[in-house]
Amino acid sequence: MSEVLAGGTSAPGAAAHWRLLGRLENTAIGTRGADGTIAVRRSRLAGCILYGPHWQLPGGSYRLTFRCQAGAPRLASQPVLGVEVIVLNRLQQAWKDFTAGELGSGPASVEFEVPPELGLEAANEARFEFRFFHLGNADLVVSDIELASLPGQAILTDAPLWRMLGRLRKSFIGKRRADGATVVRRRERAGPVLYGGWPYLRLPRGKYRLSVRGATGMPRGSAAPVLGLEIVGRSKWRSNRPWLALPHRLNPNGVRLARRDCAGDELRDGSAFLDFDVPTEMSLEAGEDAPFEFRLFHLGNADLTVSAVELRQLRSATAAPAPPPLAASAARQSRAGERKKIVIIGNCQADIVRQGFQRSDFLSRRFEAKYHFVTLSENLYEFAKRDLDACDILLVHDIREWDDFPLRSIVREDIETISFPVLRFASLWPFDAWNGPDDKEARTREAPNLVFPYLDGLLARLRREIPDNEERFRAYRALACEGIISNTRFHDREKRRLLAIDKKFGLAIGAFVLENFQRRRIFHTTMRPSREILDMLMKYVLERIGIGGAHPLPKSLDNLLMNPQVPVHPKVARDLAVRWANESTKYLDHGREITWETYVRSYIDHYG
Repeated sequence: MSEVLAGGTSAPGAAAHWRLLGRLENTAIGTRGADGTIAVRRSRLAGCILYGPHWQLPGGSYRLTFRCQAGAPRLASQPVLGVEVIVLNRLQQAWKDFTAGELGSGPASVEFEVPPELGLEAANEARFEFRFFHLGNADLVVSDIELASLPGQAILTDAPLWRMLGRLRKSFIGKRRADGATVVRRRERAGPVLYGGWPYLRLPRGKYRLSVRGATGMPRGSAAPVLGLEIVGRSKWRSNRPWLALPHRLNPNGVRLARRDCAGDELRDGSAFLDFDVPTEMSLEAGEDAPFEFRLFHLGNADLTVSAVELRQLRSATAAPAPPPLAASAARQSRAGERKKIVIIGNCQADIVRQGFQRSDFLSRRFEAKYHFVTLSENLYEFAKRDLDACDILLVHDIREWDDFPLRSIVREDIETISFPVLRFASLWPFDAWNGPDDKEARTREAPNLVFPYLDGLLARLRREIPDNEERFRAYRALACEGIISNTRFHDREKRRLLAIDKKFGLAIGAFVLENFQRRRIFHTTMRPSREILDMLMKYVLERIGIGGAHPLPKSLDNLLMNPQVPVHPKVARDLAVRWANESTKYLDHGREITWETYVRSYIDHYG
């Protein structure tokens, strides 16, 4: 089990290879097997199946290698899996998609660079994440993922390419062939034949080309165009409403970025394309939730077959320059009558608040919410400055790091600033490094990429005092060591802290926690509350900005909040009369169910 929890990895810098499958989190659409593999059925909604491990990496070249078995694809020539390398949830370093045939020929790989400004040496807290996307085209089983450094090697990476045909939705006027090609007859009513892009596609700023290949019949006139291309930004096109799939109706939201009509000979020789820019305000780097939609229109002039739709970033062209920040007065004037802009600054809980604004149709129509981590990386200064310059409401986490926020001096005095509390519950985890003594040896050995992100100060002390692992486990289980604060006294101190926060902010969250923590699991770790608690925080924030009513967070956040869960020491549970936690209680860790004993033994074995 130690192999499962540790993922068979070493912290970057200690070796050239790291096994990652056990360190990545699986989403709700993926199922982790007893052997550690991750499986997803073709019928599941397309989307991310694996993500993590949020590591900092030294500068240099890397190769991500993985094994993935694909079942029979629905569309034979279309990709079934996409892999993204991204930093800070905003800076995309690589993207590559794979067909079933490409996955079946052996291990697949993605190569990428860690530039010096994003490397561990830059001390920018630039954490790398690897995301694996199910594209809804085949059953998938991911059985191994490895990361290898390539010291001394310079890699040449192609410009990112997205093969989009299989990700577009077909309207009623088109017919799809087994290879994915879409055919529409001239006699069909003119209108959209392919549209969308699922999973939603968010792009880095820069220049792009959408290319289409196919064939046409004889057009009505030699100069008559046969295919229309359109790019729409900020388009959340997907809907379960049947009328949106009608050939003459498209979701009206979004901003048109480009449009052109193409002649039949362009389509046949592969030169039917449309160039467009992704502006800063819609880019991935800006933290904007702005999916891009691609629309292909049958113009009623000829039979039409679309056999390939590809999107490529034009790296040879100069990337779209960042416009200078708007002056404060200009920003406010230009935004009159638009959504109010909210900037949220804090830790990862603050990002959950941002998702609450973006994932609610009611709130997203009224507010544009942006989030920045309170220990802001230099790479994101440009985007944070733009957001703060146009900000109407600033939401700030009540944490001491705000005093050292690098851009605090540029915050305008006229911005409405609202503080909101950090949600933390220490009573169930009195030995957690968040609440008491740290495990400095483990932190020195692995930081900043900890295998166990919640270090245990008591186990650190016992490691020095009791060399034998089994004897150390028995001592930790009994909690018979000298110098340990009583669990009830520790909880009394936590009661006073929670009630003081309630009084400071005019809340009842602390009182709710104290009333309910014995009956059910309302915190997953000392810093990871349940969605129920976060709903209460969201309600407080909305009331402060004048929004009443219930606007609960989406249930899809549950999977994120529940991984990982830190087990509660059984003696702590008994002392505090916690009825749901005991030695046999199961907890989630990287998609696996484990017990308290499994977790503690793995921690002891790993740190020796």
